[in-house]
Amino acid sequence: MATEWRKPPTWVIGVGLFLMALGASAGASLVFQDWFYDFARQRVVERPQVHGLTGFTAVDEPRITEVVEQSNRSFRMLHVHGLGVGLLILVASTAVTQLSAADRLRRWLTALVALGALYPPGWLLFGILIPFYGFPALRAPIEYGLFLPFGGAAIVGLWATAGCYLLRAWSPGAASRVA
Repeated sequence: MATEWRKPPTWVIGVGLFLMALGASAGASLVFQDWFYDFARQRVVERPQVHGLTGFTAVDEPRITEVVEQSNRSFRMLHVHGLGVGLLILVASTAVTQLSAADRLRRWLTALVALGALYPPGWLLFGILIPFYGFPALRAPIEYGLFLPFGGAAIVGLWATAGCYLLRAWSPGAASRVA
């Protein structure tokens, strides 16, 4: 007996593809990394009090480089996480829609996984804002405002989906069922 293949909701497919496009665009934008570096460096130099600069080139130069590299790494993380989380949303939401579970549970699991899309933009905010405000001032708001709740929602959705599949596999009669 063949089962019907269900597709995730169109909005979830759109979210996953949008996030992958954002990640790919972030990667493509790295061809401008020299310009980004110069821009970020200038913003850091303009804000010595934010970045703990002393006014002495020999002391400040390593700190300036460190702050600019934090910003640059954030754009690279956006590239990697945009592509990865976008793909994760597409794959996980497809797995959720195939579950033999109540529609309400599938909707909740899909929503949890899709909320993960709000996690990678935190890297964009870091990349843009670090030269202006510094990493220490941004860490808590971005980690607790984006990374923890939305990354956490995706993780909970993934574990719950995996749990549903494992419960089904280990339930009585699972060996005789065809997936």
